[in-house]
Amino acid sequence: MKNAKISVLKIQIGVLFFLAFFASFIWVITLSENHGRNLRVTFLDVGQGDAILIEAPSGNRVLIDGGPPSGKILSELGAMLPFYDKRLSVLIATHPDQDHIGGFPDVIERYSVEALIEPDLYAENGVYPAMEKDAEEKGIKKIIARAGTIITLDKNTTLEILYPEKKSPPAMETNISSVVVKLTFGNESFLFTGDLPLAEEKALVLKYGEKLHVTVLKFGHHGSKSATAPEFLAVVSPEYGVFSVGADNKYGHPNREVLDLAVKDKVTTYRTDQEGRIIFETDGTTITVSTGK
Repeated sequence: MKNAKISVLKIQIGVLFFLAFFASFIWVITLSENHGRNLRVTFLDVGQGDAILIEAPSGNRVLIDGGPPSGKILSELGAMLPFYDKRLSVLIATHPDQDHIGGFPDVIERYSVEALIEPDLYAENGVYPAMEKDAEEKGIKKIIARAGTIITLDKNTTLEILYPEKKSPPAMETNISSVVVKLTFGNESFLFTGDLPLAEEKALVLKYGEKLHVTVLKFGHHGSKSATAPEFLAVVSPEYGVFSVGADNKYGHPNREVLDLAVKDKVTTYRTDQEGRIIFETDGTTITVSTGK
């Protein structure tokens, strides 16, 4: 396993990327500034899309997805972060659909970003080429997501990529390429699955088993019936679940079957279309939830 360090001024990535099926490695992200003892995870209210802001006790920040190209991501980040502090350590694009990366060109323009993590999948939807071009012009380090990669935000906070395991075929459907990330802080943890479909969820269960268990689950694909297999939810066994959806969306998300499954498994659920932004804060032992409405 290779080690690498991301500092405020410079990103240093190990050179042995192509050893034995993209051998996993660790990034250690360190900042000198201390922002307290708690981890804060905010599911931003960006309408019909995903955007999750992670703020580690060290002050490192990760943004998983940027919502649709509506400009909403900038107002949400502005509400959560100091106007004078435009640092984002890492952007993670779970997959190149517009409702997940549509806001990233705006974010890259307005914020100082060190690294962009994404699946190895090109999309000709207008937004993806713009995001890639802007990231290259800003000198942002592009990293291809691979299972086994661990991002250490501070001594108690880690992000682990669980999926994908290998390079995506050129014709792969974008949802299947969704980057799956587990965030751990002390005894509390979160699982973010992008729009990963049922079959791939079941494959994760076979590979990881109880390792998938977390405190908070971001329900896949906005609560569509194409995600959240019963056996997957049973293994993840979250205390809380979040649906990132737009009000009165044309897809009917979240699906009634998924809502009923959450009730059956005794998951306390929140929805961005009903509660606005949803904020989890934890000291690693206990967790609190607050909402924007």
